[in-house]
Order: sequence, then C-alpha cells, then structure tokens
Amino acid sequence: MYSVSDLLFRIPDKSVLENANGGFARRIFVVALQEPDYPGGIDFLSKILTAARLNLEKDTLFAVIQPTETPALLPAITQKQAQTILVFGLPLSQLGIQAEIPLYQPQIFYGTTFLCADKLSVLEPDKNRKGKLWQALQHLFLS
Repeated sequence: MYSVSDLLFRIPDKSVLENANGGFARRIFVVALQEPDYPGGIDFLSKILTAARLNLEKDTLFAVIQPTETPALLPAITQKQAQTILVFGLPLSQLGIQAEIPLYQPQIFYGTTFLCADKLSVLEPDKNRKGKLWQALQHLFLS
C-alpha cells in the first residue's frame, strides 16, 4: 500500500530510442516535437546544427516525438551514453525526466548535458530565441 507521502512517477512504456535515427558519431541525442503544420522544421533544425558544425544525420541520434507520445528518454543516457541531449518543444516530464532545466541554458543532469529549447515553429521566426539558442550551441560545441 502507498502512503500519501510516497512519490510515484509514471514509467513510459516505450523508449525514445525506438524511433531514433542517425550515426551518433558525436554522442549527441536530439529530440524534437513532431509539428504537422510545420513541415520545414527538420530542415531548419539541420541548418541550426550545421552552423554549430554538427551534421544531423552523422553526428546525432535524432527522434521526432508525437505530441501525445510519452517515450522514456533515460535509455538515451543509460544505453547510448549520450554526452549531450538537445530537446526542442517538449517538456522533459513528457520524456520521463523529472528535472527543471531553463530554456536555452545548458545544464548537467544525470551526467549528461541537456539543452532545452522551444519548438522549432516558434524558434525559427524569433530572432531573440534563435540568438539564445545560438549562444548555447556555441558554448557547447564551438568553444
């Protein structure tokens, strides 16, 4: 029996790795929200990463997550040993991670550097948000 003070967390049924693709050469895991009304999102993301000298297909393991999915992100850390995880448009709680990480501020959690950002459709037209993302990416990959 559980008491009122017990903390219970939902364990996602599936791993985020099930839908992931890419070479993972730089041990970077990228997770982005699927946005059916924004078909150019992946191209935009690829351009962002190219500016940071990263190739989406070769350097990362990349997964697109449906808005209603709740896959576990933890296997990207424990099984794949990702050094960096970039999250676009998804709350970490939807991915089974209970941590508050401010947007555009790299934080180390569970031995992995996390960088969270807005969804790509919000990010692309906003110069201020793009600037914050660019500064974070420079710090992580170009310094």
